[in-house]
Amino acid sequence: MTDRIGIAGASLWSLAPALGAALGAVPVRLRFPAARCEAIVGWADARGAAARIVAGLRRLPFRAVRPGPGAAFAPGVPASLLVEGVPEPVWLDPWTRGRLDPAEAETAAAWLRARFDENEPASVCVGISGWKARQVARFLDGPAGPTRFVGDPDRAVQAAKDGGARIVAWETRMPARLPAACAEAGVPLLRMEDGFLRSVGLGAAFMPGASCVLDGRGIYYDPRRPSDLEHILANATFDAPLLARARALREAVVALRLTKYNVGRDGDLDLPTDRPVVLVPGQVEDDASVLLGSPAVPGNRALLRAARRDNPDALIVYKPHPDVEAGLRRGRIAPEELAGLADRVIGEVSIVDLLERVTSVVTMTSLAGFEALMRGVPATVHGRPFYAGWGLTDDRDPPARRTRRLTLDELVAGALILYPRYLDPVTGLRCPPEVLVRRLADARDAARAAP
Repeated sequence: MTDRIGIAGASLWSLAPALGAALGAVPVRLRFPAARCEAIVGWADARGAAARIVAGLRRLPFRAVRPGPGAAFAPGVPASLLVEGVPEPVWLDPWTRGRLDPAEAETAAAWLRARFDENEPASVCVGISGWKARQVARFLDGPAGPTRFVGDPDRAVQAAKDGGARIVAWETRMPARLPAACAEAGVPLLRMEDGFLRSVGLGAAFMPGASCVLDGRGIYYDPRRPSDLEHILANATFDAPLLARARALREAVVALRLTKYNVGRDGDLDLPTDRPVVLVPGQVEDDASVLLGSPAVPGNRALLRAARRDNPDALIVYKPHPDVEAGLRRGRIAPEELAGLADRVIGEVSIVDLLERVTSVVTMTSLAGFEALMRGVPATVHGRPFYAGWGLTDDRDPPARRTRRLTLDELVAGALILYPRYLDPVTGLRCPPEVLVRRLADARDAARAAP
């Protein structure tokens, strides 16, 4: 029978996967009275004093743990442990807290150092909602010190100029005069927005985002000017290792049935199999991506009419946008009007259920078009979203600048690997997309299982 080790303290319990692997035992949380165990593990300093006493009272071996070599991943999170009775340092995975070999640990630590160092110079933020500030500061943490949040744009520009900092502004809340003020002062301006794998829950419901983008050229949903994402997709060299990684990431997103917000319940859909089924995802009509990116088809009604015109024999399924359905944003169509525009209206069901059942998607600029492409579902696009114009979609109004032809995995590499930043919602550390994908799946499953 495998030995059980009792682990004392919340901070040490977070490192239980590595400790269990190092000691060849099953870790159990040490509580009082302690669970049955053959040894007790605790910090060597004052944090482990109580555990040492419990071990003495129960006449059990006590294994002292100290931080080992290597720079800490974050305050209080060592890169390795020295465990009494284990001859070599136990190197830690910064996200799972599992055990790594030294080379793997160094690679992970170097990746985190690079993410920290890329936030040079410091950031002065403008137009960031108060509830987002803590999360934004984590994305921008760097060697030049803490992020500053300034409400007045003129004071923010002056503070950035005086401190050799950059301005980071939430694009949809950015003061109109800010770009000119930054240019005049010679201060770099980065536009910030949510990424494409965001959260389990809606931003309009104040759920913090676990991904963001920082764009120095424009922003991905405004086709009037190039963005960093468009520049990446038009110019990047997508080598074989990057494409293999993009393919694995895409397959994981599809297999785990993930989307941007991961809301909606699973449902049994009674959809026909003897005729085409066209999904029309509703959008927030005052969203910048619609106002700026879909001039020819500017709203949900016009989109439904276009879908019916182009697909007269198909079953048209309309899915209202989650923010609109929740009553948080604009774009609702009255039921009596919808009856003449769509054959079926499906609301609360997860969009993944629909993407797995429909023949095609018709959209203005919705991310559902990109999510459809990842699942092999054709997309007709009436606007100019970031994924249009590269030869992967049926484009009705493509940006003239986009002349390069991309493969699906090149698009995924640019949009999900090279462009966004990710934050592990469990550890609070910056992370690769592969870590966040697993976290989102776990959080979604836990939310559905909760009462």
